[in-house]
Amino acid sequence: MTKFSKVLLVFVTAILSAAGLANAQQQDLRVGLMDAEPGVVRGKDQLSGRDIDIWSAIANDTGLRVTYVFVKSPAALLAALDESKVDVAGWTSTTAAKYLLTVTILPTAEALVVPTTDNRTYRGLDDIRNLKLATLKGTAYADYLKKSGITGISEFNALPEVLKAVTSGEANAAMFSGIIAGYMEKQGNLPGLQVMRSYQPALSRPVVAAFPKNGAENYDRINASIKKLHADGTMDKIKAKYGL
Repeated sequence: MTKFSKVLLVFVTAILSAAGLANAQQQDLRVGLMDAEPGVVRGKDQLSGRDIDIWSAIANDTGLRVTYVFVKSPAALLAALDESKVDVAGWTSTTAAKYLLTVTILPTAEALVVPTTDNRTYRGLDDIRNLKLATLKGTAYADYLKKSGITGISEFNALPEVLKAVTSGEANAAMFSGIIAGYMEKQGNLPGLQVMRSYQPALSRPVVAAFPKNGAENYDRINASIKKLHADGTMDKIKAKYGL
């Protein structure tokens, strides 16, 4: 091999190595998300929503190229992670030890929704014990109210029915997801109703991203990014945008 050939070989090898590194850095991170508002909002020509904003911020911070896999339920999201259909469950409240769990992305809890004409202050369980409450059937909110000894509970299959019960006077207040309640109020979709900001939720829990145990490299990178986005105020801006 001539001296020129050797130099050319070294040059080509270096180019290929650089290309391989660039491809590795640009590898897609498949993020599993629940296909529901306010996490994912489908417009005519674009995707938006709380979770899209969060993962776009993470992608911008880390340089990772993010693609999305949408599912219909929390169970389906974790199943997709277990079956390696996604690299990360991007929005979950699981505490399962079999996953690598990031720091809290955002907290989630119940909200108390009352008529705008209700000027009373509600802070906790003792303040709502004698109310007629509407909530969703088969949820943690219904279970909590029952276990707390509250008897005036009406359970419904769908959120519009819950809200209608309050606006019609059938119930004094509604209890359901604070994330959904805050978003609906922000969008002007709680006519005649208000989220009671003085109420201190009892069912607060962290929402995290979950990685498989063999995904430590991506986990470390994303976990550091989430911490950074909290520190620089990005997460607070996203929370405010969606009424959290």
